[in-house]
Amino acid sequence: MSLFNNNLDAFGLDLSDQTIKVAQLKKSGGKLKLAGHNRIEIPEGIVENGEIKKSDELANIIRKTISESKPKPISTKFVIYSIPETKGFIRVVRLPKSKKEEIVKAIADEAEQSFPINLKESYLDWQILPKNTGNDKIEVLVATAPKNLVDSYSRVLKKAGLKPIAAEIESIAIIRSLINRQQSSRPVLIIDLGKDRTSFIIFKKPAVQFTASIPVCGNEFNKAVAKEFSVDIEEAERIKLEFGLSQQGKSGRTYKAMLPVLVNLVKYIDKLLDYYKEHFSSEFHSELHSDQIKLKHDLKISEKNSSPISKVIVCGGESKIPGMNFYLSLQIKKEVERGNPWINIMNFDKDIIPPISREDSLVFVTVLGLAMRGVGEY
Repeated sequence: MSLFNNNLDAFGLDLSDQTIKVAQLKKSGGKLKLAGHNRIEIPEGIVENGEIKKSDELANIIRKTISESKPKPISTKFVIYSIPETKGFIRVVRLPKSKKEEIVKAIADEAEQSFPINLKESYLDWQILPKNTGNDKIEVLVATAPKNLVDSYSRVLKKAGLKPIAAEIESIAIIRSLINRQQSSRPVLIIDLGKDRTSFIIFKKPAVQFTASIPVCGNEFNKAVAKEFSVDIEEAERIKLEFGLSQQGKSGRTYKAMLPVLVNLVKYIDKLLDYYKEHFSSEFHSELHSDQIKLKHDLKISEKNSSPISKVIVCGGESKIPGMNFYLSLQIKKEVERGNPWINIMNFDKDIIPPISREDSLVFVTVLGLAMRGVGEY
């Protein structure tokens, strides 16, 4: 199973524990057009922690999601699907220029040493990055994912009548979706605020430098609001999105309820920024692991230099909470902006109305990145 290249027109499919999202792009006049998209909730117990528990039920939901996509049903059987960020590993490695067979062996050796995996039980893929580090060195983006997980996704997609041609770790699709191709070379932090986890991605041209995932997420916000107002989770979700982080009236109660979770989130972000500043300040930023890590409370903090992160981009369903950008910007003292997954599609600018509202687009970031790859946009 390829984790990088493909040569067939395909649609994107993003699967999580709670939702399936699909999107298909078409090329027209040198531009990209959204041909079809959809999002359907998955009942509890079908997918747990990224692992498929009930394949028949999931295959039926996948078929329904595709057939009901708008404005038109998905028109191809070829699919590129996402691998949960917590299940895959990514690293940029620097290697001497050599023959292809020597590069392949060096990559395998590096993966065995760097990733907490059994190479025989994992898919390994790699891509030489366009930026040359010198006359005698190359930089290679290496990705790996467990065979049993990738194969389980592939089997259920085939059961749904599809033809999977590639799997992609979420962070790569997110970068393709959100980072302007004219982006400066300064590092950018992307925060994907999801329902069941929050993911951090640090990108510096030409590749992902670092990823991490934490359990601080939308479910925690909902539980806190539900407790404060003595309501069920569904009503708590509505209250959260209506009143957000304003500190006035009923909104103030919502903010107060969510504040402990917010404080915990900011602590993780601060630790991540300090870790990156301390460990990625060398000339070659990716000499260290850029795979997922657990951010520990005892991470050392460097006071020598200001963080190199130029700005923060937020996406995911929880980034729709009113006031979230302002709160994060105030706390971490960085420019924080909502992600725009249309930035590389149809040359969208801030004055153009996208086919999915800018707010709703925040939950389609990953699948639009997959769909871009499906039409050859790397």
